[in-house]
Amino acid sequence: MSQKIRMDSQDQTSTDAEQSAPKGSGQSGGTSAVTEGFPGTRLLQIGLMTAGLAGAGLLFNSGSQAAPSQVNKPLETGRASPSNTKVQTRPIRLVSLAPSNTELLAALGATDHLVGVCTYCDYPQQVSSITRVGTFVSANLERLARLKPDAVLLVSGQEHLEAVLKHNNFRTLVLKNNHLNDIGLNIKELARLVGKEGKGEALAKNLEDSMDSFHNIIGSAKRKPRVFYCVWPKPLMTVGKNSFLDGVITACGGTNIASELEAAYPSYNAEKLLLAQPDVIIMPYEARKQEFLKQSPWKNLKAVKNGQVYFQPEPRCDMLARPTVRILDGLAWLGEKLHPELASNLSAWHKNSQQLTRTASTVTPLVTQATLR
Repeated sequence: MSQKIRMDSQDQTSTDAEQSAPKGSGQSGGTSAVTEGFPGTRLLQIGLMTAGLAGAGLLFNSGSQAAPSQVNKPLETGRASPSNTKVQTRPIRLVSLAPSNTELLAALGATDHLVGVCTYCDYPQQVSSITRVGTFVSANLERLARLKPDAVLLVSGQEHLEAVLKHNNFRTLVLKNNHLNDIGLNIKELARLVGKEGKGEALAKNLEDSMDSFHNIIGSAKRKPRVFYCVWPKPLMTVGKNSFLDGVITACGGTNIASELEAAYPSYNAEKLLLAQPDVIIMPYEARKQEFLKQSPWKNLKAVKNGQVYFQPEPRCDMLARPTVRILDGLAWLGEKLHPELASNLSAWHKNSQQLTRTASTVTPLVTQATLR
């Protein structure tokens, strides 16, 4: 069925788009300086999983302008005023430059609306055949213009890329990925966009119910282990209180030892880590074969001595990395690491939650009117 798309007749000027671009990364600790010694693939993975390193090393392909038919208005759903809109009936064409958005569209059964994705959109397998039009921090504007998308989907942390796209007359929709609750909101937002509101409401409701059940189980824990989430060991980086993962640690019944830091992904002092003596350490997948745990200060940490160091799965299977329905897998994994005494309850919850989300993905969609502003 064709999807009704409502578009404003008034355009936003490129000057407005340029003024909306942030002046910096918005994070303390000097993101650009930190990333000089940071492997490029890991930097992109951090951005992909939480969009926390906005503006670091952004290189844009600005070789061409978008086709005249593209309107340089930001895209929003459910807020346009009928008095200044006109209705156009046809399937909506979307480009996703954030893996979490791609994955959520797939969960809604809406990959047929995707005409382009970024190079890091690797789940589910069915998206591998979709045209690649950029990375998490850059876009091939010529290729993008040829695809003629109605909207380019981004996440918080891609504001610099959003400004470039708007300056080149592409509509954008930026979804927030700052908190666990944002996942359900994003599901419903995307569902309205593609005319699958019924499926989106069901999926978001089942996700919410699963999260509530998880919180009840974790609430029975007798302790709150202190956690150090290592984003990268050299230079040492962690997650601060404004990161998505700080909320994940809290939801799993842990205490983030760096939660007093304002930056989402700050650098961290090795001496401070030694003094903090966390109970559990979560390490990146790429660090699993390195020898640094045998060196100071790591070898002097009680978590290392007690075997409480856990490496994340490879990025493709990283359940904590992306704010999508698969976060339920990540919560089960981390929850069991922090509270092994709850393993049986968490295992039963995990099995049930997977059934719920699968059921939601088969709900017959209620086709409604989506709104682009």
